[in-house]
Amino acid sequence: KTRHHGEHNDACQFLHAPIMAYPTPKCNAPPLGRWTCGAGFVYNVRMNIRKIVSFAALAMLAAFPSAANIRAVTPCLPDAGWTKSWWMPRHTQKMEQARAGGAPVVFVGDSITHNWESAGKEQWNKYFAAGRYRALNLGFSGDRTEHVLWRLDHGELSGFEAKAVVLMIGTNNTGHFPYGQEPPLDTIIGVRAVLDKIREKQPNAKIIFCPIFPRGADEKDACRARNRVVNAEVMRFADGKTVFWCDFTDQFLVQDGTLPAELFPDRLHPAAAGYEIWASAIRPYLDAALDGTPMPANRFAAHADPYASYADKPAPARPTSLIGRKEWWWKDPEMWFNTVKRHRDETSRGNGAFDLVFLGDSITRGWETRGAAVLADLRKQYSILPLGIGGDRVQHVIWRVRYGELDGFKTKCIMLMIGTNNNYGDKPEATALGIKNLLSEIRAKQPEATILLVPVFPRGEQPTDPKRINNANVNALIKGFADGKHVIWVDFNSRLVRPDGTISKDLMPDFLHPREEGYRIWAEAALPYFKAACGK
Repeated sequence: KTRHHGEHNDACQFLHAPIMAYPTPKCNAPPLGRWTCGAGFVYNVRMNIRKIVSFAALAMLAAFPSAANIRAVTPCLPDAGWTKSWWMPRHTQKMEQARAGGAPVVFVGDSITHNWESAGKEQWNKYFAAGRYRALNLGFSGDRTEHVLWRLDHGELSGFEAKAVVLMIGTNNTGHFPYGQEPPLDTIIGVRAVLDKIREKQPNAKIIFCPIFPRGADEKDACRARNRVVNAEVMRFADGKTVFWCDFTDQFLVQDGTLPAELFPDRLHPAAAGYEIWASAIRPYLDAALDGTPMPANRFAAHADPYASYADKPAPARPTSLIGRKEWWWKDPEMWFNTVKRHRDETSRGNGAFDLVFLGDSITRGWETRGAAVLADLRKQYSILPLGIGGDRVQHVIWRVRYGELDGFKTKCIMLMIGTNNNYGDKPEATALGIKNLLSEIRAKQPEATILLVPVFPRGEQPTDPKRINNANVNALIKGFADGKHVIWVDFNSRLVRPDGTISKDLMPDFLHPREEGYRIWAEAALPYFKAACGK
């Protein structure tokens, strides 16, 4: 079997449409394909199974993902044959360097970092090998976040104190697996785990955090597009105190976004000139870390945020960044990210399938709190994955669905209720079009699932409440999206209000979020559809 070590570009599937209420984004899934990138590490694996069975068994014990975690955050060894031939010997060598006192500057990453020892050797020897940096290269060809986590858990950053750690990781997560097996959400979570692990092992070091380098000939490259999504989110992990974003990747590109072959011969790994650009960009950060002086100002390349060109659009369902959400939960600015990570952990525990998925905002999140007893009753019959996040608007759920929350498993039925938070500045027509787009996104991810479309709940004590009227107008528009077969309208709003149209405080204390009785009403209304979709 001949295999290209280094970065893989295996079915880099990506949806390019912006997350906006309109126009409706295309949800075409490009056909799976395979091509390999690489001028690096091509070798033939001819293995005698009997000779390696013992080693393979050990590798499997270390590498098999835990059911409680997604792959990108589950520390593991790479391919067994690969591990034995060169990866583990390199790890042993790096451990010896760590035990000998480590280095004030450490580079952590994949083959692009590894190649400071080949294509970038001249620059490495000139700038980093000796002198005040005396850098340690912890780049391993082909590594994904999970492999870096394994290495750091096994001592590569232990036993010494570095002043600076340069990190660039992620292109193998997006390039090795099809989109559905490694959606951007998982890569983002994996990169965050590596940052956290570096902080754990080197609490006093400054982390110079570089974006995933551009790859592919031009902006149309699917893996480059996936990497842009990851970069636009992980850049927000840089707090300007211990983690510093260092984005110089626009210097690799010509004006039209082309990645020139002179800098990246295989459109993935830099040539010597590319390493010269990298060295020039990070040296001021390294000097500041070693001298204890202020870091250079964060530099954000214009292309780093794939949503930037849509920021001036009037569409109210404009894209909102994953990590940048700091609204009513300001006391815990990472609540949104941590909830998304928890959702992905729960997905991995579902053994690839769920009967029901509940998708929405804080009202859906309430199934796990105020409606927990009702949810527990339903779980006696159904496996259920609740995916509600407080404060979410339509565009946030589109982001979640498009970039990974519905990937990696199958479900029979998805119950969607979203839109009440779009009250804040969004017209009903725009919210409705956003929901239409969201239905298309769901259908693209889970084509066999029945979608139960629940109208936005009434809110406000009186029927004249402006937000109540707005939600009613949204419901009048989205009702037509249900075809009675693939998308089913499940309307029980009349049971949530009194005959005079007012809402009881006993049912909804804040005139928005139901108590347990409200979730029982909801469950009773949805149960016949659950039975029909799940056959039980």
